[in-house]
Amino acid sequence: MLTPSGGRAADKEVRTYRIEHNASPAGHNVRSYYLDLIEKILADTEAKYGPARLQKVPEDVPQARLLAQLAHNKLDLLWTTTSNLREGIVPPIRIPLDMGLTGQRALVIRADRKAEFDKITKLEELSQLKACQGAYWPDTVVLRAAGLRVVEFTWIDMAYPGLHDGRCDYLPRALNEIDGEVDAIGDKNVIVYDRLLLTYPLPMYLFVAPNQPELAERMRVGLERMAYGGDLRRFMEQHPATSMIFPLTRFQGARIFHLPNPDLPAQTPLTDKALWLEVEAEMTPRPRS
Repeated sequence: MLTPSGGRAADKEVRTYRIEHNASPAGHNVRSYYLDLIEKILADTEAKYGPARLQKVPEDVPQARLLAQLAHNKLDLLWTTTSNLREGIVPPIRIPLDMGLTGQRALVIRADRKAEFDKITKLEELSQLKACQGAYWPDTVVLRAAGLRVVEFTWIDMAYPGLHDGRCDYLPRALNEIDGEVDAIGDKNVIVYDRLLLTYPLPMYLFVAPNQPELAERMRVGLERMAYGGDLRRFMEQHPATSMIFPLTRFQGARIFHLPNPDLPAQTPLTDKALWLEVEAEMTPRPRS
């Protein structure tokens, strides 16, 4: 989708790329990270590919329909977690946008239940409780495959009332989104519980519409440059939405439950260490030399 430049040189065009609307108050904080990351990539690659801007489509679309909209060229660009089904609809750019933090999860719980969660030391004990999850989230498959009970909600904002009324007991949220999300909700009756972590491979990728091969190349080139040059990590450490989780020693001593992801595509670049944060290794402070 192209639009005239408006204030730029006459021979230039500003490419306008459509992204999802997503007005969820809960997700605003972490959304700003992905938006700013994409804006940075567009700016960093402008000399080669030309000026560009992002434009939100007018209406919210449930997550289950977003990939279909992308596949039918009603969106140009989408960031979301991956699965075999999703990669069968539109192939992703296989560079995790948050270096794997989407699969590193702390819990949102009711403040008055902290003592109850302090006693949980085994996955079997957690399985007696119910997780709040979004409908069609790929990690819902992960939790169920591990024997955990799940209650699904269409929108993330619906999960918080579910915590209050007991429909579900805990809400697993990625380390890079949980603090900002709970702050945005502004509910003193829920807390971030980071003494128990669920960890599984679940990369957050960029997916690009099939009719936008130049945009796909542009995003891949920009992401590779950031990931392999160390700029992606620095961006995460400095961005207001993600800086609070560093250093990762904050999570030292947390109980960690490792869950397999049975729906992880075989092409996932798990062995490319430059693309992933070594979260557990960084939890323990390094001795000073």
